[in-house]
Amino acid sequence: MVLGKSIRRSNGHASSSSSILDGDDTSSASGGGMSIYYQKINQRVAVLEKVAVSVHESRASTREAALASLVGALEGFVPVHSIGWHLRGEIVRGCCASIKKGAAKEARLALRAVALLAVTLGPGSKRRILPAETYNPLEPGPGSKKIMAETFPLVSRILEVSADASLVIAALESLAVVAFVDVAAENMDDTEACIGAVAGAARKTSPHVLAAAVSAWTLVLTTTDGWKKKKAAASFPTAWRDTAAHLASPLHSDSRAARMAAGEALAVTIEMKLLTRDSNGALISGVAARASELANEAAGAGVGKATFVEQKELFKSITTFLAGGKAPASSVRASSSHHGRLTASTWTDIVRLNFLRRFLGGGFLPHLQGKMGEEAPLIGQVFVVKEVDMAMDHKKKVEKQRTLNRERQIVSDLKHGSSHV
Repeated sequence: MVLGKSIRRSNGHASSSSSILDGDDTSSASGGGMSIYYQKINQRVAVLEKVAVSVHESRASTREAALASLVGALEGFVPVHSIGWHLRGEIVRGCCASIKKGAAKEARLALRAVALLAVTLGPGSKRRILPAETYNPLEPGPGSKKIMAETFPLVSRILEVSADASLVIAALESLAVVAFVDVAAENMDDTEACIGAVAGAARKTSPHVLAAAVSAWTLVLTTTDGWKKKKAAASFPTAWRDTAAHLASPLHSDSRAARMAAGEALAVTIEMKLLTRDSNGALISGVAARASELANEAAGAGVGKATFVEQKELFKSITTFLAGGKAPASSVRASSSHHGRLTASTWTDIVRLNFLRRFLGGGFLPHLQGKMGEEAPLIGQVFVVKEVDMAMDHKKKVEKQRTLNRERQIVSDLKHGSSHV
């Protein structure tokens, strides 16, 4: 995945809370813009410091309010060095308590909060931190690896026993994001356990849970290819292949979300050679036939047009891919000033991009690039940054504007002349 940026560098899931932190973070780095930026950073850090205390309160409403504030702050960009080790530990400990003992709403907020914290911190340091140590802002400290260790038992329990679909979906998204950030640094110890837990959740009957489970499973799967290549004798576990083979079934689901999630998952498994034509020829042929049907499906009465068109485009791309073509190129704005675009050209990167955009919502851009030269964990670990000279593109825009201005002047002159006839 390539992030194209101009030489002049600049910089779904809705926000769960609104506060004075809301607003455009893409101010100019000069003058007052820099001051406003650091004011917002300081405000977010102040929220984290307050939450580290209030998330442990005995009153449920207080904890819920604290978690909502935490989510709002973490959806914006907070530099890693601004969050001390002790602060991280208190927040994670409080969130884990809410996941374990809180009501459904509190648990959902806590699940989102720990995932956002993992994205903010990145994998972090593997070194064991002693209680008496003083926080050193130059060291990364504990990150998503610590969060994974603390939250996995709680999340997997929710996936096993909870009948609350919204809670299960929150748990799936949280587990997938934390595992994704963790294993993006090649910490592969938890991968198989995560994939197994997510696959188990896919057995639940709710189509919304099924779609979320398939999407989560696929996101975690995208991290395993580099690990597999490093171990020459390694191959994908049989259980993963079995799960991949069962993904053809949701293609016939009544749920459009489940069909689309299964389509993306199958495209990834075939691209990664988890399923191959030599070993799974009949299955892949069946998938190709169903993808073609969905790509040419006629709209019925009451069909939601937005997702219907999205489904058709997705399965057209999958049909082309299975016929021997390439994955489609997907491009999104990666800069508030339109100076850069993030381009994905493999199914693996497309799935990563789509999942993270949905999960982060309005926080996608700040978490992707950071601000004012502050590097965010997603840069360099997930997305490849490549400087692209966009001078020619800028020249075309300038010329287009000049042409438009000339046309407007001609119209104005004509109107002015006609008024004197």
